Amino acid sequence: MTGKNRSILRDQQGMALLITVMTVSLLVAVTIMFHRKSWQSYLVADSYKTHTQLKAIGDSGVNLGLALLGQDLKKNRYDSLLDSWAVIDEEELGSLFSNGQLELEIVDLSGRLQINRLVQPAAKDPGSAGENNTQEDIRTVLLQLLLSPSFALEEENEAYTIVDSLVDWIDEDERESDNGAESGYYLALEKPYECRNGPVQYIGELLLVKGISPELLFGKGEKKGLADYLTVYGKDGKININTVDSLLVKSLNPQISDELAEKFHNFRIDEDNEELLAAPGWYAKVDSWPGDIVLNEKLLTTQSTFFLIRSTGKSDSLFRRVTAVVSRVDEKTLKVISRKVE
Repeated sequence: MTGKNRSILRDQQGMALLITVMTVSLLVAVTIMFHRKSWQSYLVADSYKTHTQLKAIGDSGVNLGLALLGQDLKKNRYDSLLDSWAVIDEEELGSLFSNGQLELEIVDLSGRLQINRLVQPAAKDPGSAGENNTQEDIRTVLLQLLLSPSFALEEENEAYTIVDSLVDWIDEDERESDNGAESGYYLALEKPYECRNGPVQYIGELLLVKGISPELLFGKGEKKGLADYLTVYGKDGKININTVDSLLVKSLNPQISDELAEKFHNFRIDEDNEELLAAPGWYAKVDSWPGDIVLNEKLLTTQSTFFLIRSTGKSDSLFRRVTAVVSRVDEKTLKVISRKVE
């Protein structure tokens, strides 16, 4: 073989090697890309599967909550923190599902202050006939709540501003209260909007009201916010004395001390006192309860109508939460009036 032929052969071998390397590199790149896309698809599918399972757990929790509330209807005609819906065993819930955990909480919304009752409903409002005229009483309770050390407003006048602004937000006219605000105030803001002039639809709406900040409404860290004591549900202005928060109890009468509020709470969670909780006047039977401390009977009840069911399906760091607001239509019927998935 001549030198020229050997040179051509070497060139052909080099070209073949280069083509082989390029082909292998291309195949490796395609394989990596395919693997990446396949792995991405797998992760998406697995995440979808997990979230679907967790939502199913959350839905199951809501159904369980409805069952507990339905069972309670058959037990008695009053509601307390001793009822089965209020003392859910978390350990029992943890063993219900093999692919996740269920966390279930039922909150009695009837144990909160009915924010829309700051204004007496118009006669045309369904269900308003025969209602207690409690708006002034509710304003007083809300004012005492805002003035409590738990909220620590910088100036006392801030509390009056918030109460008057809430009244103006809910009432149907455009007449400003002494410390309140109507559409003229809100339309002059950098991002203008009109005053509602009607019932508050959801608690988060209160962020639109003059004087109410996110921290005041929702709290910070473990500190509770105003939202933990208010509800947009209810037409009679009454609060369930058996489930009301201790801070709201103290707001019902400023003479109630921390020590007395603790005795109040311990009395209502003592199983020996369960039958006494049927009538709202039971608080007078609390040990060392002063005879001159009386709670406003117009604001008290022992029967609840609205509940919040908060059901969470959890798996490692993932969760799906289903919340539902439930209304007792009558002694035998429960109705889900709102539902949200997070």
